[in-house]
Amino acid sequence: MTRQTESVIFGAIRGPAFAVVLLAFPVSAVAADAGKGLAQAERWCNSCHSIGTDEPRQEDAGPLFTELAKKDADYLRVAIDRPHDFMPKFPKLTNADKQDLIAYIRSLK
Repeated sequence: MTRQTESVIFGAIRGPAFAVVLLAFPVSAVAADAGKGLAQAERWCNSCHSIGTDEPRQEDAGPLFTELAKKDADYLRVAIDRPHDFMPKFPKLTNADKQDLIAYIRSLK
C-alpha cells in the first residue's frame, strides 16, 4: 500500500472514527463545576456535614468536607453512590451532579 493510498483510506475514516472515540467517553470526561457542586452540597449535604471551611457544628453527623477533600475522587464517588451508616441514598443526583459535588469537595484541600 502506498503512502498516498494510506492517506486516502485513513483520511476517510478519521472523521467517523473520531466521533466514535468521543462517544466512548463517559459524561465524567466533561469538566466538573465546583460552583454547581457547592449548590448540591448546600441542598443535600449541609444538614449532616460542615460543607465549607468553617468550624464543625455540634449537629454534624458526617465528616467535615475539609477532611473528605483529602480523599481521592474514587473514594468520594463510592461514598456518594453507596450510602452507609446514616447517609441516605440520593436518587436525584445525576452523574454530572456527583462529579460537580466531588469537584467542590476536592476544591477544599
